Amino acid sequence: MAQIVGSFGVPHNPHFYGMSQLDDARGQEICRLYGEIERRLAALRPDAIVFVTSDHYNIFFEECIPIFSVGVAESAWGPSDYSSMPFVEVPLHAALAHQLHADVVAADFDVAMSQEFVLDHTVISPLLLLTRALDVPVVPVFVNGLIRPLASSRRCFALGRAIRAAIERSPLPLRVAVMASGSFSLEIGGPRISDRAHFGVPDPAWTDRVLALLSAGEFEALVEEAGDAQLRRAGNAGGELLDWIVMLGVTDARAPDFLQAQPEYGHAYGAWPAEPGDPTSAPGGPGGPGAPGAPGAPGAPGAPGAPGADHGRKGGSERQNHPSGHDQRSAGDEPGEGGRP
Repeated sequence: MAQIVGSFGVPHNPHFYGMSQLDDARGQEICRLYGEIERRLAALRPDAIVFVTSDHYNIFFEECIPIFSVGVAESAWGPSDYSSMPFVEVPLHAALAHQLHADVVAADFDVAMSQEFVLDHTVISPLLLLTRALDVPVVPVFVNGLIRPLASSRRCFALGRAIRAAIERSPLPLRVAVMASGSFSLEIGGPRISDRAHFGVPDPAWTDRVLALLSAGEFEALVEEAGDAQLRRAGNAGGELLDWIVMLGVTDARAPDFLQAQPEYGHAYGAWPAEPGDPTSAPGGPGGPGAPGAPGAPGAPGAPGAPGADHGRKGGSERQNHPSGHDQRSAGDEPGEGGRP
């Protein structure tokens, strides 16, 4: 039987991969925060990752926008949208994906099935920093968090519960982690961007409120407060919180073992191992820094920063065509998720 070993939440800023390789304060912070999630994920030894995110108009566009979809391919390349990251092949766990899809449909969720697609930065950027060898198969679960109408937070939480039940019923002998990527408050290229950057955090008080509820393990309260009006106030990408809410539906309601925000970006990093207090290995061991993927592995960003057990809140360019035929964006091109604030 499959076993859920932990749940995680991370951002997916497409420029963090490149910034993580810079020897400056921001690069070191990115390495430390992703490194904290990386070592906790590696310590749980997952055989597959159910990855919940919101496609950014790359797989789905205005002519076809499923509210929910599960990717069931054998593998997928990406990113489709940023040439500043390496174009890599990500293994997908097709058997688990097909079973998960069938089970959630049987549970009365009308979830689409995506059989051929190229992943965008919302998946590739975190994976390059978390599973640098790209050796853990992924099951992509796409949630429409950007083009209204959006699913309600209650429906997304219920989908998470259905995904949990599907994993726990699976006869596959797998250790499964669940990962969400997205922001809490973010305006991309809209009227509420910062006067210093291509993006803004329109509702920092909401980011603080989300962090407080997550810290207290108050999942139901977060679901209740994350109505559509609040998500609109949080920015035109505020619906990305729904990705986290799906992940929370899989997770026992309790305080996280790790939670830290980057409030200037309106996002955070969180970890809920299935067994609270799961030990991580010493440096160099299975969960230690540098373990998941040797330098030079596909997509390896170089040596990660030393992870630290730090909890809580902390203070338009050119396009080019990739040989695959998919439009590629260079660093700084996506307003709202790029560059330094």
